[in-house]
Amino acid sequence: MAVTFSYHPDSPSKLRVLLILRNGKESSWGNTWETRGGTPDEEDPTIIHSAARESGEETQIWPSRIAGNAFTCSFYHEDRKTGDIVLMRTLGFTTIDNEETMAQRIWSSEMQQPVGQSSVKISHEHLDHCWFTEDEVRSAALYEQATPRRPFTMLRAKRDMVLLAFELFRKSQGQNLPPSIDIVR
Repeated sequence: MAVTFSYHPDSPSKLRVLLILRNGKESSWGNTWETRGGTPDEEDPTIIHSAARESGEETQIWPSRIAGNAFTCSFYHEDRKTGDIVLMRTLGFTTIDNEETMAQRIWSSEMQQPVGQSSVKISHEHLDHCWFTEDEVRSAALYEQATPRRPFTMLRAKRDMVLLAFELFRKSQGQNLPPSIDIVR
């Protein structure tokens, strides 16, 4: 999972996080919002390279560095193929992008959809992207399998991880961070 923060030109003091909307036809948890992420490929030398690759594949944002420490959460999930309950573990990283990425497509609570110029190129695995504030993430509807999705729905574990990323980012401001790790592609 790669977490990218930015701001909107109209409110530069208000931090926002990039989330992308899963395509419901090709995946479990369809039509829910999440950060960029996926599983390691054999050619990825490290999990950090996996996060960077997935970030680039899903949004064309290729981070040049990972900042600070990784963070993690776990949750149980029913395997789509076997029906078994499996433990899912997610590692999160805050990314530093090669280019400045400005949050131009933001959430409209009145319209219940993203508004503004598209600033990110998303993959076929996703339907849309949007930059959300911490309060907006905190108020996301939680995913429940049998219920219809609301416009801004997230899995509880993914929402909690994004909120943790906000907290860690705030704490890191003005402090000496552990050395960032450059990613060579």
